[in-house]
Amino acid sequence: MNHHRLNHLMEQIPYHGAGILFWHQAEDGQLSVLLGLRSHHPQKGKWSIPAGGWEMKDAYDEHKKRNYQKTAIRETWEEIKLMVDNPNDLTYLWSRHLLVYHFVVYACQLSEKRKVVRYQEFSEVRWFPVDSLPAGSVGFVRSQVAALVRQHH
Repeated sequence: MNHHRLNHLMEQIPYHGAGILFWHQAEDGQLSVLLGLRSHHPQKGKWSIPAGGWEMKDAYDEHKKRNYQKTAIRETWEEIKLMVDNPNDLTYLWSRHLLVYHFVVYACQLSEKRKVVRYQEFSEVRWFPVDSLPAGSVGFVRSQVAALVRQHH
């Protein structure tokens, strides 16, 4: 690993990130989630939600904590061009707060399975039933979907 890349990584520690798990419930009650196949490292070739790292422009909330909600909304727009107009549409779903890794996921219900056609960091974006997630998903995706199913029942 070259010196510049290592310095860049060190600037990123601790890592703070966020994403959104979009879901839809069909009339028969079947839950589906929207996942994308990553086309860049570090998760190239794995299915994941649109998500990414907190940036200064995402700012802080009224409690002087990083605004993970803004990060999730911005990253979703950057990655799959899906705009969450109302932050109140997001519900807290899942998080991991470790020593150098902080990640928050929100759930957002869509009234229809929107077709996502414009995306940058994914080679493909598809809807999956929660009981048949694709093999090769990012490690935390299954626990995020399990949290959605628990929250929904």
